[in-house]
Amino acid sequence: MDSDRAARIWTAVALRAMREKTPISPAHACLECVEALTADGAGLMFATGSESVEPVYFTGPEAEEADTLQTTLGEGPGFDAVSTGQPILADNMASSLSMRQWPMFAAHMERLGVGAIHSFPLALGAIRVGALNLYSFIPRELDSDNLVDALVYADTALLLTLDTRSGIDTTANGGITNGQTPALWRAEVHQAAGMVSAQLGLSVLDALVRLRAHAYSHDMSLTALAREVVERRVRFDPEGAADPAQGEP
Repeated sequence: MDSDRAARIWTAVALRAMREKTPISPAHACLECVEALTADGAGLMFATGSESVEPVYFTGPEAEEADTLQTTLGEGPGFDAVSTGQPILADNMASSLSMRQWPMFAAHMERLGVGAIHSFPLALGAIRVGALNLYSFIPRELDSDNLVDALVYADTALLLTLDTRSGIDTTANGGITNGQTPALWRAEVHQAAGMVSAQLGLSVLDALVRLRAHAYSHDMSLTALAREVVERRVRFDPEGAADPAQGEP
């Protein structure tokens, strides 16, 4: 990840939260992304199983209906971004290509007046946990700079979602100075999330939430905790984390 770009975007998101005098949250990442990329709406969806997703945040009614339709119909750019781990760029939802790829969903978007949808995966390496969907009322393309920015906004939204679900109060000032984002993209964090997911029978997203919450409550870095999980010095069970010497190997 481009550290300068990540710092610029985190600062913009944090400043929005500071202006609103509210804790920084995924909503701020979505709203700032919409403004910066001159879109008309955004939505966040997260995987709840191997073939299912759940909408969790929307900037407005059109984004809410569009995200809900994707999850109900099981098709759409966001659904494909989650399943493939790749950005899905539907520059014109009325095009023959969009109609072939998502026949039911594209017809609904014509009714809603949504002209373009650009969906970006929320992913950690090969681990795909959701998507950030950007909605525009008119058909449009995103230039290369906007595409990279959108991917960083997606990363930021994922980080803030994990903090929110972990019960971590991420302060705007702390986010600007601490640069928390990079730890999530380290290989040992991906591996640890997969191991905790298997240990607890949880989705990878929920496993990441458990990891972040445990690291925060024990005053550890996420990377340090992940390394201990990978090296089997810490094992998670439904009641918390335990030394493997005291529990099951």
